[in-house]
Amino acid sequence: MFDIPIIIQLFVLLDPLASFPFLISAYHKQMNLKMIALKAVLTAFAIAVVMMLIGPSLFDLFGISLNSFRIAGGFVLFVLGYHMIRPPKEEATEITNIDALTTIIATPMLTGPATISFITIKTLEIGNISILSDIIGAFILVGGVFYFFTLIVAKVHEKIIDILSRIMGLFVMAIAVEMIITGLKSFI
Repeated sequence: MFDIPIIIQLFVLLDPLASFPFLISAYHKQMNLKMIALKAVLTAFAIAVVMMLIGPSLFDLFGISLNSFRIAGGFVLFVLGYHMIRPPKEEATEITNIDALTTIIATPMLTGPATISFITIKTLEIGNISILSDIIGAFILVGGVFYFFTLIVAKVHEKIIDILSRIMGLFVMAIAVEMIITGLKSFI
């Protein structure tokens, strides 16, 4: 039922650690972290399921092949992984609205282009039912991480989150290379 490697790959792509600076900011503003985390995870989950359902039909609409999409998605993942390893040195935008913060965490933080590409490709490779169970498994993990974070937010050091996010970025880059190689093999 669950494919553990795909769940782990999805979890790494969802990268809940990247959302922690937004949650820390919300904590300092005394916003309801549990509500923000729950709404963000549910919204991101809904986006992932919608993309699972309509993503494959977009191939016909745009007239592209799975292997072309693998290569393009691999490049998107590679760029995401690179930015996770070497994050830009820019100030975070000040967000004071709970709905705006929830939306930013849900997309593009959790379900951005890399996650959507991965879900679309895996839907075509393994089918709706299999990827749906893996999406559910990955989002259960993300929800658990968010819930745990809301319990310990006062004690979390941002440098630890930064280091863990960089490690996850390396794995995202490795997934990207695999996708690109798989796509290129069909053209060689």
